[in-house]
Amino acid sequence: MQVRRTLTGAAGLASVALTAAACGSQAANVALPARASVSAAAAAPAALSSAQTPAQAAAAAYRAYWQAYAAAMSSAHAAQARAILAPYLAAAGLPRLIGTLKLVWAAQDAAYGGAVTHVQGVEVSGRRAILHDCLDLSHFGVTDLLTGRVLPNSFGRAGQDYYVTLLLSGGRWRVSNMQPVEVPCTP
Repeated sequence: MQVRRTLTGAAGLASVALTAAACGSQAANVALPARASVSAAAAAPAALSSAQTPAQAAAAAYRAYWQAYAAAMSSAHAAQARAILAPYLAAAGLPRLIGTLKLVWAAQDAAYGGAVTHVQGVEVSGRRAILHDCLDLSHFGVTDLLTGRVLPNSFGRAGQDYYVTLLLSGGRWRVSNMQPVEVPCTP
């Protein structure tokens, strides 16, 4: 018997869809990517460094956002997820993303792996940065916490073209909006 679950994770004001399908007692017949660990960067963000240009700092914050997103998705607790995401996500986006994560947790799911960013460019104007990413979600999927199985059909797609707005707030760049582009990209 197949069970189909759909998860929608919001990043700022936009969303990244992850679809999962689990097959009863069948083992996965695909090679799964290694489980990503949460790095210290996701747990303790660095403030702006004079050694980085604003564009480099914005790109680093965006990459760290994805690590924090996976950690928050696996936290299974709203307050903990909020604390993990707050340094990387504009405050206005937190309630929507936490609401979406509550649906993930209710389904007894957690993150497996992580997104791979391919930043194509960053334009900074004052306290706002526009980042272009060819996002690879093919290494980011879902673990069913009840069975312990990685859901092989939960992995996203590679080559997802996004324009991401980051805002400089409290000395840190924070993801504010993610706008998908309909045409796939190649890193």
